[in-house]
Amino acid sequence: MSRLTDAQALRLGLALARAHARQQQRLDDRLGMWHGLDAKDFLLLDALTQASHGRLPTLQLAQALHIAPSALVRQLMPLEKTGLVAREAGAVLLRPAGRQLHAEAAQTVGAVCAKAWAGVGLDLCGADALQAQLDAVAGSAVIPTPSAAPVP
Repeated sequence: MSRLTDAQALRLGLALARAHARQQQRLDDRLGMWHGLDAKDFLLLDALTQASHGRLPTLQLAQALHIAPSALVRQLMPLEKTGLVAREAGAVLLRPAGRQLHAEAAQTVGAVCAKAWAGVGLDLCGADALQAQLDAVAGSAVIPTPSAAPVP
């Protein structure tokens, strides 16, 4: 199997970024309309739902969401005020209202995602392979940007 050139990788990366931006826009629209959330809040609730006892250390949650701890604290404030999550002893806890809202919003997210994939013709085997590849990209190490040639 041959490796992508940098130009091919660039086109693929930009296409992925555009697809992500459009899907996030769709999710923000539907989640906001029906549940008072945006896609980032849903991802936060989803991470807590997947965690043991609905609880994660703050730093681990920030890492799981690929955001800075300070950004996480800002994101948590309105979720705390509405009773969806609680912060305690360096951790974030999913409250029953947050668990319920996540369950309801997951149906909306599933429908939006299903509609987005409907026209692509992706079968279950292809979906599993694509998910594995996307998970690998999300977990891969940051590759340093080539530096410019030194100035003489």
